[in-house]
Amino acid sequence: MIPLVSLVVLGYGNFDVTTHNCLNSLEPWIDDPEIEIIVIDNGSDDDSVKKTSVWCSKHPQVKFLASNTNKGFAGGMNYGASCAQGQWLLLVNNDTIFPASSLSALKRVIQNAPTDLAMIGPVTNAAGNGQRLWKPDATREQWLKIGEWLNANPTGQLMPTYRCDFFCIAIRRDVWTMLNGLDTEFGLGYYEDFDFSLRLREAGYQQMITEDVFILHLGSATFQGSKFALELIKNNKQLLVSKHSKVKFEHTRLGNLAVLLEYDRLWRSGNWGPEIEARGHLRYGALFEDAPRSPLKRWLWHRKVKRLLQKNDLIKIQKPN
Repeated sequence: MIPLVSLVVLGYGNFDVTTHNCLNSLEPWIDDPEIEIIVIDNGSDDDSVKKTSVWCSKHPQVKFLASNTNKGFAGGMNYGASCAQGQWLLLVNNDTIFPASSLSALKRVIQNAPTDLAMIGPVTNAAGNGQRLWKPDATREQWLKIGEWLNANPTGQLMPTYRCDFFCIAIRRDVWTMLNGLDTEFGLGYYEDFDFSLRLREAGYQQMITEDVFILHLGSATFQGSKFALELIKNNKQLLVSKHSKVKFEHTRLGNLAVLLEYDRLWRSGNWGPEIEARGHLRYGALFEDAPRSPLKRWLWHRKVKRLLQKNDLIKIQKPN
């Protein structure tokens, strides 16, 4: 039987802090015949490769791959995807946790996906685009409860996005193969997901956000804040622009606004319910609180938002008192 979904979990270092928690959260689906799980240690320089191997040996259904060197995010994911059998790939960063019903909800979304939809991004607590929900005071435990509720109470709706964030991403394997996976020229990481999103769009395929699947994103500390990371980001951004001269670098607030405007369309068409409204409550506050820092840009943004509120019905989904 060909699996519906092949998970490719990529880990590098800090097993106890990241990969261990991610893998433990996947245990409810290890015996699911529609799901294949592939775990990769991407050339860790600590004891993570041994610990990952031990965890996988206790779960023989899981395939373990160990790289002798750090292939980077693109190279590591390409390596895992080359061993996958599923109709869809689910690329998973190890700094994620899957709340109850996550993969069951994802299977439902994939099975109902239109034929031209080739990439689906779940929602989360931390992302650089419209996949991010907004509840800045929520704890990890609260987010897991929110995620469990979202996974169990679907809307059946797909939301627009300019690009997808690859903390966790579902991609049709035939389209992945056609596009030759991720571009390894981006090295250790940053912007390879943006590049793939643009290449997929240019090839004529759709990418959307599903708010029926929530994955907790803790945020990796592999390079975060280092001088090396800043240099890598700078160089890879230049590489992205050289490949896609018309690329748009949209702030997260614009992705959030695009989803809220889609809510307005659903409201006007009568396609509404408590499931959509609950998701609106996890977005509406960001319209104001996620404004630019510059006083002038902040004022311009607030003016734009107020005009949109007057024109549309977004006020109906504001966070309740």
